[in-house]
Amino acid sequence: MKSRHFITLALSGLLLTSQPLLAGDKIELDYHYTDDTGVSLSSMMGGPLSISSFTDQRAIGNKHDINRAEQDAVTLSQPPAAIIQQAFHEAFVSADAQLGEAETPLTLSGKLLEMEIVESDSGTEVLIRCELTLNNQGRNAWQSVVFSRVNADNQALSATIAQGLDRLVNELFLDDYFLMELGIF
Repeated sequence: MKSRHFITLALSGLLLTSQPLLAGDKIELDYHYTDDTGVSLSSMMGGPLSISSFTDQRAIGNKHDINRAEQDAVTLSQPPAAIIQQAFHEAFVSADAQLGEAETPLTLSGKLLEMEIVESDSGTEVLIRCELTLNNQGRNAWQSVVFSRVNADNQALSATIAQGLDRLVNELFLDDYFLMELGIF
């Protein structure tokens, strides 16, 4: 009888300690923007440009998580808002933009509004939505919501998320109004 209680207690303790591991997948995302923006910002007017920290406006408890429809959330090693800020920073570097520290005349800021993973029979879909604002000498020069949706099948989840980040960044560089504010047109 004592051994039965001991086994029950041991199994209960094991389940309680392993529960956080079952709560969701943890993903180590080593993302770097390596795509081509298709735009040269070397002649950008009004620079240098600073990219301020991005905020996470999602209604989610753990800001490292990404909601996954009908499943437990996916937890990233870094907050998604920080990864998105890094993606934009690396894209501007690849586009030869003159970047500066905070307090520059041009400042790009962002808010992560939505990030979700949907898995279905047809594959995995990653959706990312950010509100971006470009301030020029303290005035709001441009503001828009940039959206990315990618579908992938038979691909690692981290690769699909990276593909979604690439698409998000590329959507910004396709925005003519944004590029006009930088003096590119």
